[in-house]
Amino acid sequence: MISKNYEKNLVSDYVVFDLETTGLDATKDEIIEIGALKYINDTLVDELDILVKPNNPIPDVITSITGITNDMVSDSPTIKEALPKFIEFIENYSLIAHNSSFDLSFIEENINKLQLPMINNKNIDTVYLARKYIPKAYNYKLETLKKFFKLDYGSHRSTDDCRTTNYVYQHCKKEALIKN
Repeated sequence: MISKNYEKNLVSDYVVFDLETTGLDATKDEIIEIGALKYINDTLVDELDILVKPNNPIPDVITSITGITNDMVSDSPTIKEALPKFIEFIENYSLIAHNSSFDLSFIEENINKLQLPMINNKNIDTVYLARKYIPKAYNYKLETLKKFFKLDYGSHRSTDDCRTTNYVYQHCKKEALIKN
């Protein structure tokens, strides 16, 4: 399982990614947005943002959280079309996500459903890093960390959440260098 394939080093070449989904269960809920930011030498070099048309209507509660409506995704690619684009985009880079096991469970589930070759990218979870290097945070939810750092990014949209996640990663990386 790639969700257990942790990167033990803090890397400079990586892809930060985030998903928006119709719920919390990777076996029954669906991906409705994939966002990814590629960094080389800690510098943003490319970005991917794909709205995904689910098989079932987006629940109202999810639309209220994400702002993603059924109309917005009506002409979007399906996961069968979108997931290979994501896999191509990430290449063999280490993946960084906030609560990576959640996002990777959806990626793994869909790779299996679509019978695609499993990816074996290493991953870094910024929740773990934040707990270690940001001890004064009230909690380690991405929204809380965004407010803690007074970031002006949106929330609950994939690329905005990627930007917040990268900020948290870079902060933790600097703290790790100071402590070592």
